[in-house]
Amino acid sequence: MPSKRPYAVGIARRMQILQAARELFSVRGYRGASMRDVAAEVGLTLAGVLHYFPSKEDLLAEVLQQRTDMDVPWFEQTWTELGSFRLAVRELMVRNMADPGVMRLFVTLSAEATDPGHPAHDFFVKRYRTSRELFSATLAKARANGEITRPVNGPLLIAVLDGLQIQWLIESDFDLLGALDAYLDSITG
Repeated sequence: MPSKRPYAVGIARRMQILQAARELFSVRGYRGASMRDVAAEVGLTLAGVLHYFPSKEDLLAEVLQQRTDMDVPWFEQTWTELGSFRLAVRELMVRNMADPGVMRLFVTLSAEATDPGHPAHDFFVKRYRTSRELFSATLAKARANGEITRPVNGPLLIAVLDGLQIQWLIESDFDLLGALDAYLDSITG
């Protein structure tokens, strides 16, 4: 019977490469971090990294998709468990603050991706379209439940959340949660 160890080692190595790329892309941006930099971080040759990810674009796509695949189910489950849209949004920010590298990754790459020639441009176009639809539907549901009393839409909520995160990343003593609570007070009270 063949051993499953090589498969497990391969999965672990792949995750290690993704983590290194996530960190490098968040600090240096996509264009500032090379595949050689990623390889050096994980103790592999460039050929070793290319074995797992045939191109830098493939690596970037996997880094971005990995977190995106977790976000929507996490928020929906959190809202269900807490029974409160307001608390779920607050927990989303607490979650993001607990991993500033991921927050920085999305801020950095979304800004870079405003260039239509950037490899993540289409990803972010789709992500923001989907986010606007999801948040608009979520806000409509929260309003129907009586959790939100003021008119608000998905794009505005996204702008508030993104803007607060940028301010916190720039100035770590900025009271992100206090500012978020003030905003949520304005739509729930």
